[in-house]
Amino acid sequence: MTTVVYRVDAPPSGIEKTGNGSNPTDEQMAEETKTRQAFVDAVSPHLSALLERPAQRSGNVSAIELIGGNSWSELSHYVLLVTVDTGDPGIAFDSFVPPGTLVEAIGSYGPVAQWPDGDGS
Repeated sequence: MTTVVYRVDAPPSGIEKTGNGSNPTDEQMAEETKTRQAFVDAVSPHLSALLERPAQRSGNVSAIELIGGNSWSELSHYVLLVTVDTGDPGIAFDSFVPPGTLVEAIGSYGPVAQWPDGDGS
C-alpha cells in the first residue's frame, strides 16, 4: 500500500485575511468554523466517491484522510492522505475543489516504522 500526500490550501477567509488570529472573537471563530465546514461539505462527496470506483490496474483508493490546520488562522490549510494499492489515484481536483483552492502533490510514501509496537525500536 502507498499513501499519496497532498497539500491543500483553500482560499483564505476572515482571520487569515486580516492577520488577527491571536485573539479571535466569537463571531470570527464562528465564521472560520463555517468556512471550514463549507469546504469539507464541498469536497466530501467527491473524495468518498473515490472509494466506490471500479477496480483498475493501479490507483485503487482504499482510504482517505483529510487533516486540517489546528489554529484559528490556519483552518484553510489541509493535508490529504490517500491510500492506494499502487500508483497515482488520478484525482481530478479541479473538477470539485472550491475556486482558488491550491492542491499540490507532495509525494507517495510507504510504511517504514510505527510507534508504538512497530519495527522502529
